[in-house]
Amino acid sequence: MAPSVPETAIALYRKALDLHAGDDIDGALASAREALQIAPHYADARQYIGATLVQRKHSYAVGLAELERAKEDAPDDPALLYTLGWCSEFVAHRASRRPVQGIDPLELLAKAEQYLRRCLELHPEGKLRDDAADLLASIIKEDVP
Repeated sequence: MAPSVPETAIALYRKALDLHAGDDIDGALASAREALQIAPHYADARQYIGATLVQRKHSYAVGLAELERAKEDAPDDPALLYTLGWCSEFVAHRASRRPVQGIDPLELLAKAEQYLRRCLELHPEGKLRDDAADLLASIIKEDVP
């Protein structure tokens, strides 16, 4: 079981989300990093940092590493596994079009498939389940029940 997260770290994470919504990505990342200084095992904050580094900052290796670290603290969180899956697929797609040093697109697609399969094994509901199944189907090129 993950350790409890202090309210100050939660407040900093919420501030990061608000800053992100206002398109202050650098400020949001700084706030989420402050939350991690208080609560190093705060998977939600680390997940936010990883996904934002991948998608908004194109810092692929560092972002994926942050997501992997988040998974160490929340190995059975379907939302985190979905995020790992789509970020891995996103980076694999980018690296297949323009090589990225140290990133093997086929290896990353295989990881994305594993993450999405594990996400679905945990029986998420609603949109998360549908999105994970759709992305997995696009990777493996067949329907996912």
